[in-house]
Amino acid sequence: MLRTEASGRPVRLERSRLLATLLLILGVWIALLYVRRRRGRARASLEEYLANTRLDVIPADDDAEESFVELSSLEDARTMDHTAAIMQGGGGAQIYLTVPVKYVRCEQPTLVVLLRLLDALACKDSARATLSFELAPIGSGLYAGMGGGSIVDGIWLHPRLESLGIAEAVSAVIGGSRPVDSIKDELTVSARENGTQ
Repeated sequence: MLRTEASGRPVRLERSRLLATLLLILGVWIALLYVRRRRGRARASLEEYLANTRLDVIPADDDAEESFVELSSLEDARTMDHTAAIMQGGGGAQIYLTVPVKYVRCEQPTLVVLLRLLDALACKDSARATLSFELAPIGSGLYAGMGGGSIVDGIWLHPRLESLGIAEAVSAVIGGSRPVDSIKDELTVSARENGTQ
């Protein structure tokens, strides 16, 4: 037998309505949180990065660790301390490479070509590869599928790519001591030897 309130409605019904309302509120809150965080992490395509030269400051979330500053070009990144170049593939699903901008001696078009080469080895979907420049001090972690990545005091290369034996060639391109075209054959040979192509 159900107890009833003064209104005559069963108490159990009121509890189920309350529970449904709370679940609805929780669902809306989670959806808003997801949209808010996705908006703060949106990555532009390579073409947009090459065409866009303004500084984008993403509004800080309530959680300070989740906020960041994304810069639109290598030139902008060089004007600030604690910035990093980040190469990603698969629409941000895999981080290929990170390097503090202070170690980048080549120009942005060279980084774009290097990104395409790395993407050809790892993901083979250059339409979804991105190059970004972010305020990211050494020691920062980056979330992504395939284990994410981190900002180290030097070049961080995804372990899968590093296992191909290409770290030295990639480092030489970023350091400006080798042109990117000079490593294409080396990367192709390395990929064939390791069965990734």
